[in-house]
Amino acid sequence: MPYLKHRMRQITAAAVAVMALGAASACDSAADANDTVSTGGTLRVVLPQLPEHLDPQRIAAAMDNNISRLMSRTLTTYKAESGAASSELVPDLATDLGRPSEKNTVWEFKLREGVKWEDGSPVNCSQVKYGVERNFAALFDSGLPYAELMLADNATPYEGPYSGKGLDSVVCEDTRTIKFKLKQPAGDFNYTVALPIFSPAKQGADGDKDAYDKRPLSNGPYRMEPRSGDKGFTLVRNEHWSSSLDSVRKGHPDKIVFVVDSNDPAVTNALIQDQGADRNTIMLQSNVAPNFLQQVINDPKLSQRVATGPSGSVRYFAINTVMVPNLDCRKALAYAFNKRKYRQAMGGSVIGELATSMIPPNLAAHAKFDHYGTLTDSDGDEDKALALIDKARKDGKPCPEKISVSLPENDTIARYVKTMVDAYVRIGIKVELKRLPADQYWGRIADVGHGNHLVYAGWIPDWANGSAVIPPLFDGKLVKPTGEQSGSNYSFLNDSDVNKAIADALAEQDLNRQYKLWGEIDSKLSEMAVTIPVLYPNSIRMYGSNVAGAFIHAQFGAPDLASLGLKDPSIPVDVTSSAS
Repeated sequence: MPYLKHRMRQITAAAVAVMALGAASACDSAADANDTVSTGGTLRVVLPQLPEHLDPQRIAAAMDNNISRLMSRTLTTYKAESGAASSELVPDLATDLGRPSEKNTVWEFKLREGVKWEDGSPVNCSQVKYGVERNFAALFDSGLPYAELMLADNATPYEGPYSGKGLDSVVCEDTRTIKFKLKQPAGDFNYTVALPIFSPAKQGADGDKDAYDKRPLSNGPYRMEPRSGDKGFTLVRNEHWSSSLDSVRKGHPDKIVFVVDSNDPAVTNALIQDQGADRNTIMLQSNVAPNFLQQVINDPKLSQRVATGPSGSVRYFAINTVMVPNLDCRKALAYAFNKRKYRQAMGGSVIGELATSMIPPNLAAHAKFDHYGTLTDSDGDEDKALALIDKARKDGKPCPEKISVSLPENDTIARYVKTMVDAYVRIGIKVELKRLPADQYWGRIADVGHGNHLVYAGWIPDWANGSAVIPPLFDGKLVKPTGEQSGSNYSFLNDSDVNKAIADALAEQDLNRQYKLWGEIDSKLSEMAVTIPVLYPNSIRMYGSNVAGAFIHAQFGAPDLASLGLKDPSIPVDVTSSAS
């Protein structure tokens, strides 16, 4: 990833260790690991928090998407294979990757015959149409915005299917053929329909919207058992799923138990000890705890039980442009941020590369720029920050002397963010950390009325283009009034020039030219200081000795749940975990 400028990257011992670890893990590819996978048994998956949403039309988070793929199929999806193959698109509910026409403004898909819901009824075209239409209902503003951004609207703005009306741009030619009419050409629309927001929904099954969000009707290999409490949930086999009609999901375990535990050091230590239920356990969304990282990556045996690789994401802080409208003040926050110390708190250079952009380096749309000197001095620039604060004061638009920062209720994340508190104190700004319930976090920070100056965030592109980064994070059409959710535009940016540039880039038919346009917008957004990109993180996820099929999937930046299984299904998980 050639995105460091001006100097050669210094490779530390830790970085060398993770390179070796990556080489070892590469031998443990999905194909190799699956040679040892047996059918049956109970897999145990540790989550830092419950998924915020499992209703497909509400899903925006990568973790929720990963879990949802076990229950909610889409027209297309990604291969459940390691390495570059995990970025390859394959048919799922559809029989092929779609048939575009009329200069990519119309896309048609034929549904696979025989796919059933968990109640035994068939999946049909009207249910795919209904699922897509649900995106337009106000209730589902927590989900990704692509249906509203890309599909042609009715003459009278469409407000979802609950009014009894349909969306004219989604047409069922027959029970198995669906056609989408787009606002403008999109050569990669078949990637868009791989997202859970384009999953089918069975009319009537979603009568209780909150209940459906916790337990959606399944058409995948697993269905959810009735949930109780907030400590986890269990998936069991959907007897109406057929492996002959699903080339992606492996369906190895009989049961998958999801357990919530945000104590990363305790979970890591339990996996190191590898006793009892921990032998069947994998960390899905949290990395090996920083205090154990060197031990794990340098131990030949422990390092064999780690899935590692680039997450393909960016970790950043969004600056609330409504609460911090002054450009000089936002720039001061960007200059003062100490990215080196933040990364050190996470575990050092082994954990990832310092970020300068919102489009990550693995995408062709990535542009090389460094407007705040991150790559020359990652400790930040206090002098420039203080000068900007002084300028704002002289201009009669003083910067806030106290700011609040939102982050999920998680001790590990709080330790990282503490470095930001220390950095801002040095330029005279006090920071109050607002820890929000982790399982409600993304919805809470999407409401412009949340009242915080900065929010902790991260983004994995929904497909390999800047069109899956810039529009969902910065398109002004997403910004809604207080009490509603503004999608993933956590900066609440609504800038006419940026909006026009986004529209122009989306309309560009030459893909190489479009890549360039996305990079230019990314650079402009950096100059506007609407976010502070911190890290392009690596994923370093540990698992027990009885787990097989573990690798980092490019689409989720985490182990692929659809590939996991057990070596010996007879080992139970109904014993006490050493992390309990």
